[in-house]
Amino acid sequence: MDHLLMVLLLLWSSGLQAEGAQCETSAKADIVLVVDGSWSINPESFQDVRSFITNVVSAFDIGPDRVQIALVQYSDHPRTHWYLNTHQSKEALLENISRIPLLGGNTYTGHALYYTLQNIFQPNVGMRADSENIVVLITDGQSTDKVDSPTQELKDAGIEVFTVGFNTASETDLRSIASDPDQNHVYIVEDSQLLRDIVDNFTINLCDSIKSSESIRLVGGSSPCAGALEVKRGEWRPVFGSNWTLTSADVMCRELDCGSAASTGRRNESCNRAAWQISPDCVESGSALRECLSSGSSSSIIKITCSDSVRLVNGTSLCSGGLEVKSNQSNQSNQWWSLVCEAGFDQQDAEVVCRGLGCGAPSVLWGALYGEVEAPMLTEEFQCEGNESALLDCRSSGSARNTCSPGKAVGLTCSEPVRLVGGSSRCAGALEVKQGDWRPVYDSNWTLTSAAVVCRELHCGSVVSTGLRNDSTLRSTWEIRPDCVQSGSALRECITPMWSSFFLEVTCSGPTVSYIGLVRLVLLSLALLLFITALCVTHQTTRGQKQGPQEPMELDDYKLGVHRAEEEGGEAAE
Repeated sequence: MDHLLMVLLLLWSSGLQAEGAQCETSAKADIVLVVDGSWSINPESFQDVRSFITNVVSAFDIGPDRVQIALVQYSDHPRTHWYLNTHQSKEALLENISRIPLLGGNTYTGHALYYTLQNIFQPNVGMRADSENIVVLITDGQSTDKVDSPTQELKDAGIEVFTVGFNTASETDLRSIASDPDQNHVYIVEDSQLLRDIVDNFTINLCDSIKSSESIRLVGGSSPCAGALEVKRGEWRPVFGSNWTLTSADVMCRELDCGSAASTGRRNESCNRAAWQISPDCVESGSALRECLSSGSSSSIIKITCSDSVRLVNGTSLCSGGLEVKSNQSNQSNQWWSLVCEAGFDQQDAEVVCRGLGCGAPSVLWGALYGEVEAPMLTEEFQCEGNESALLDCRSSGSARNTCSPGKAVGLTCSEPVRLVGGSSRCAGALEVKQGDWRPVYDSNWTLTSAAVVCRELHCGSVVSTGLRNDSTLRSTWEIRPDCVQSGSALRECITPMWSSFFLEVTCSGPTVSYIGLVRLVLLSLALLLFITALCVTHQTTRGQKQGPQEPMELDDYKLGVHRAEEEGGEAAE
């Protein structure tokens, strides 16, 4: 009963009760409170700290599938009062907060932070792989030891850090320890009694960090769907990695609801900076993004351009599939993907779509080619001129459709942006692939088997030869992965940017009639045959009809002509 009374007194003294900030979220978070217990904090100030902690804990839904909170108090040495999985209810936490004694000693903040990383953020004491990891440091003075190294290790481990300081706490230390931006992560008051004034704002920012579903973003581009890739794992950092391809980038575009990947590359900066190194294989396997990252530094940052408002689904590559358009562009928070009815879609519209996807010209435009897709049929009829950069730049009819006959949704295949240049024909020369821009292609393990894929893609028959040509000067090229090409992936999905003075040349046997061209030829022949048949039927029908008044005249004229000819012939004989 004494402990329950103490809890009630803490709640009353803090002024939280029903008026305080509350965090309503189903998100998971593992929070560790790292509390200064040095001699510079008197018992009254420590009571203010306990009240502040009570306020913070009271705002959250505590439990094994919600928020877990551990507490470490430190002075000369850190001491764990409880682990993340020790108390699985709010009542148990609040009761134990009231029992925290003041340790006394010096202020070894750096040692406490390192101890927290090594001993509290561990699976065997409750840390969960799918939770946000957060440290809240509460201190009243300057650290006796260095804080830079343990702070960096915390951040490299993907742990977000908030700092709360009062009395003589070092503002420099607090800002260097906390995650960016400072306005959300650093709180400084003159006296411990003023902690009550910041508790609501602190709790709201802490809650927002837990609730935020945003873990990736593209920055510095022309829209939220283009720019340098940044990932939040504790703090926001740019991303770098080798063997990064369009397929990996497409995972990011889908995560951002930005359509499909149109291009990806690297942005080179003047100096190295802290960044997350990403594993493309891990990303493409479907693993959680945070499991695919490790801490590092780089000056070469991944950049991505997504198609934003259009995408092709259920196809064999990023350039084929059923066409979907993002609707309700005026309301960013309430958008959905819609199918396009083929009755309102033509060749010029297809050209704009393919261009916006970073693909080549449209080669197939067939309804229901890629099956029925579960999406609403609600889109305007587009009226593109063919030179627009995006489908939504086209004029539209202004009237929305909400019905479309089964099997009448647009299915589209765009050609792959591949070409051979500088040869005797379009079927011979240096191999170039377009992903954002046209570049030559290089690989040291390129074989005739891989080159055969290029010839088939260009409808140029079989491969005759392939090899490398030395251009003598370094230039921007694409490095291509032959195993990716031979697996059936599109060529532009198998390339990464690099610099090289070598590039591939391919010679194919010559142009062939493509399957699509053959189909078009057959359809044209059938149409011509039907037209001729219709003319014949019409002519026969016309001749079989009853003749009008002029018919006897035509017949008499004919007979007269015959009779006259016979008379003229007789006269000539005489």
